[in-house]
Amino acid sequence: MRIAITYENGQIFQHFGHTEQFKIYDIEEGKIVSSEVVSTNGHGHCAD
Repeated sequence: MRIAITYENGQIFQHFGHTEQFKIYDIEEGKIVSSEVVSTNGHGHCAD
């Protein structure tokens, strides 16, 4: 399973539409097996 969390400056970011990054976790058997931070490249409903 993959879970994406809005992310900024090492913390969860509170506004989905304004986030510049997501932290994506890969979960197997209920445990985090890997994670990565990916950029939205300025895309999102409130991106400039």
